Amino acid sequence: MYLHRMGWLVVGIGIFPIAACSDDASTSPSDARTVRYRVDITPVTRVEDAKSGVFIPPFVDCRAPLEGSSTAAPNGQVCTNVAISGATEPDKAFESYASCDVVRTQRPYWPAPPAKTPDPSDPRLANAAYASEVAWAKSQVAATGCVCCHDKTAPSGASQWDISVAGNWLDTVSNGGLALFAGLADSSVLGAYPSIDNHGFDRTSVGLPSTDPDRLKKLILAEMAYRGMTEEQARAVPPFGGPIYDNAVRPPVACSGQGIDPEGRVVFRGGKARYVYLLEAGSKNPGVPPNLDRPGGTVWRLDVLPNAEPLESGFQYATTPSGSFQDVPASSPAPALHPGKTYQFAAIRDIGVPITNCLFVFGNPLGEPPTPPPPPPTSDAFGAPCTDNTGCSAPTDYCAVMPGQPAGYCTKKGCNDDPTVCPGGWSCFDLSRFDPGAPSICVKP
Repeated sequence: MYLHRMGWLVVGIGIFPIAACSDDASTSPSDARTVRYRVDITPVTRVEDAKSGVFIPPFVDCRAPLEGSSTAAPNGQVCTNVAISGATEPDKAFESYASCDVVRTQRPYWPAPPAKTPDPSDPRLANAAYASEVAWAKSQVAATGCVCCHDKTAPSGASQWDISVAGNWLDTVSNGGLALFAGLADSSVLGAYPSIDNHGFDRTSVGLPSTDPDRLKKLILAEMAYRGMTEEQARAVPPFGGPIYDNAVRPPVACSGQGIDPEGRVVFRGGKARYVYLLEAGSKNPGVPPNLDRPGGTVWRLDVLPNAEPLESGFQYATTPSGSFQDVPASSPAPALHPGKTYQFAAIRDIGVPITNCLFVFGNPLGEPPTPPPPPPTSDAFGAPCTDNTGCSAPTDYCAVMPGQPAGYCTKKGCNDDPTVCPGGWSCFDLSRFDPGAPSICVKP
């Protein structure tokens, strides 16, 4: 028996997408539009072209060498991965060949005082060999996306450690930061490029991208020894990544009123989404680019461009609603879904901010989600515009400024200790997992 219904062809016990069209396409077969794939779209590469506060995915920026400089690249251009984990050529400055404004959309940025103000007369710098190693490590940072937040040129100053300070810049790094640099504390969930695709910079054995990880680690271990910090203490530092780490290790739950229903509708609760995944059960959770956002077992992934509005629940599987494109599969129709099979489903508000991550059986009714508890009382102060904490009135006490933006909104600290301080629909974001000492704050839906 064959039945055409809602753009699907049902054959026996299988259900298959047919002639998938975008939501703004005509229903007339002669005017049907095909699914948009990754190769069909123009990536957003400038902050001013994106929605405010939206993550701009990494891309490659190729430019001619600056005057007086050169490159050995076959195309005569310097090609740089514009990403927090990206790098340009080792002898060049990342900021001269890539946009730090774009990079700062990819990770929370805020100014923070140094772990210690360096002593300009540090006697260790009188040792030429040691000073040379410190300068080399500084040049390594300057060639990577790390410089976008850890140099005085950042919009409001460096975020704790600062390679531009006078004296020994390693003094500005916290002990936890040293553990990350040396690769003794796990920071793998923050993502990394293969060194062959990143001008030789590796971040798999050390936490700071380097063209010579062994040399970097030797310098950092010496700094740890100078401070009296042992490798055992460094290995005891919790994994870095904050909510990104938590999301990576949190197992999916059973879907309740979410997933892909028997009619092929994509259903999720809790807000609009910029990324939607269907994965084989047992897959790793979707993570961050460049290497963790397409985990093995990804069946289908839909992306929304940074300059487009996020998607509401209810669109059809295997289609590309306005502003979106199919990332996986990259150039072929979405696979058929099989009734009775368990799939993993994930909807993500933006990179690192999941809406849901759950398991459902395709073909079964999705059911209704549980009734949420009544929201706590709110206040007009939450969400009010601000440029610093002094502009936030009670009960708010913190100005949350999104990456790359001059202003933000008022919210409240301390939600890790007391979740009830957040208004209904707001979530808790723990900044301390990125920077020890930073608060946990309520984040807008």
